[in-house]
Amino acid sequence: MTALEKYIWIVNTLYEAGERGRSLKEINEIWSRDENVSNGAILPRQTFDRWKGNIQMIFGINIDCRLRDGYRYYISNPEVLQQGGICRWLLDTYTTANTLSQNISIKDRILVEEIPSSHNFLANIISAMKENQVINITHKNFQYSKSFTFPVAPYCLKLFQKRWYMLGSSTNDNTIRIYGIDRIEKMEATNEHFSMPKDFDAKTYFSSFFGVVLDNDVPIQHIVLRADKYHQHYLRSLPLHESQREIFTSEEYADFELTLRPTYDFRMELLRAGNMIEVIEPLSLRQEMREWIRDLWEMYEKG
Repeated sequence: MTALEKYIWIVNTLYEAGERGRSLKEINEIWSRDENVSNGAILPRQTFDRWKGNIQMIFGINIDCRLRDGYRYYISNPEVLQQGGICRWLLDTYTTANTLSQNISIKDRILVEEIPSSHNFLANIISAMKENQVINITHKNFQYSKSFTFPVAPYCLKLFQKRWYMLGSSTNDNTIRIYGIDRIEKMEATNEHFSMPKDFDAKTYFSSFFGVVLDNDVPIQHIVLRADKYHQHYLRSLPLHESQREIFTSEEYADFELTLRPTYDFRMELLRAGNMIEVIEPLSLRQEMREWIRDLWEMYEKG
C-alpha cells in the first residue's frame, strides 16, 4: 500500500468518527485489524504525527488533538470533505477499492463500470499539469473525419459521465477548449512551459455548466424542474448540479430550482428522463424541450 493510500486511510478513519474523534489507541486497534494496511504492525506515534503534517500539506485537511477524553484526534475542517472535490472523491474511491480488494472471492458478483479514457494519457497529462508543461496532442473530434495535431497548455481535468476531459489552452490561438481524453490518439511532452492564469479556478470555471459543453453564448438562467413522484427521489439523492435546491415537495411531485446555462448536454439529460421531469421555467427552455420532443415523435411516427 502506498503512502497516499495510508494517508487516505487515516482521513477516512477519523472522518467516520465525526467530532468525537479517536484516540491513537483506538486508531491502532482499527489499524491492526486491517492487515491490508498494517501488515499486523502498530502505528507509532511519531509516524502518525508525520502523516498528519503530510495530510495537511497535500489535502488541506487539518487533524487536531482534543486533550479531554484522552487525547482524541479529529478533523477540524470537515467542510473540505463535505464540499466534494478531489479529496472527497479520493476518499470514496479508496474506501470502495479497499472494500472490494478484501472481497475478491466474490468478484464475479460485483459489476463495475469501465472508464476507458483513464487507461491512456491520464498520468502523462497530470504530470504535465504539475510541471506547467505544454504538450503536443493528436486529437480526433467526432465531428471531423481526420485528426489534428497541435500544442496545448493543460489547465485541468474533469471526469464526466464515465469519460475524462482535459481543459486546456491551445497555444496556437490562446483559446481555451475542452478535449475528450478518449479521443487523443497521441501525446508527447515538449520543452515549452506555460504560466497558469492567476485568476483561474477550475471549479469556478465549470460552475455555471452542467457538464463539458462550454457554450458561453447560452446565458445563465434560473430553471425550475418538476420531477414526478418516482423520479423526485433520484434528483434528491443525486442532484443534477451543485446549485440545485428543492423548493416544493408533495406526494405527487417535487420542484427543484437550478441556476446554470442550459447547454446541449443539460437538455439531453432532461430528455433522457422522459416524462418523469417537466421544465416549468423558463418558458424558452420549456419551448425548446417541446420542439425536441416533437422532432423525436415525428421520427418514430414515420416507422
